[in-house]
Amino acid sequence: MSQDREPQFCETERTPEQRLESVQWAFGVSASAGGAPSPEVVQLYERYILGEIDMQHIDVAMSQLYPQYPSNDPYAGRWTPNLDVEPARPVEVPPGFEYDPAEEEDAPAGPEMPAALCAAQLRAFVQDIVEHLATQPPRQRYIQIDV
Repeated sequence: MSQDREPQFCETERTPEQRLESVQWAFGVSASAGGAPSPEVVQLYERYILGEIDMQHIDVAMSQLYPQYPSNDPYAGRWTPNLDVEPARPVEVPPGFEYDPAEEEDAPAGPEMPAALCAAQLRAFVQDIVEHLATQPPRQRYIQIDV
C-alpha cells in the first residue's frame, strides 16, 4: 500500500479522541477474551491515533503481520448468515419528539485533546490490560464431551 496517500477518516474517527475511544473499545473486547495486543499492533494503532495512517492501512498491515493459513477445520468456509431471523424492530420515537440536527452541531465540543496525549493514554491502557491479565489464572479451554 502506498504511504504517500493522505489518510481518510470517517465522521466517527476525525479527532484523536474519537480514534482513541474506538481503539480502547477494541482492545477491551480482546482483553475480555484473554488477549493483549502485541507491541506491533500497539504501534500501528498509535500511528492511527496520531492521524498518520487510517484503517485501510491498518487492515493491510494486519494481513501482513498475521497472514491467513489454510485450515483443516471442515466448517471454516461454510458460515452463512441466518436469513430466517426476524429483523430488529425499529426504534420507537416518543410522540411529539422532533429531531433537530442543528442543535447538535451548535453544541460546543470543548478543547481537542492533543494526539500525542491520546497515544500516551493508549499505551497506559494497554499496560493496564497486560498487568490485569498477568494477575488472572491461566485460561482454561472448554472441553467438548461427545455424548
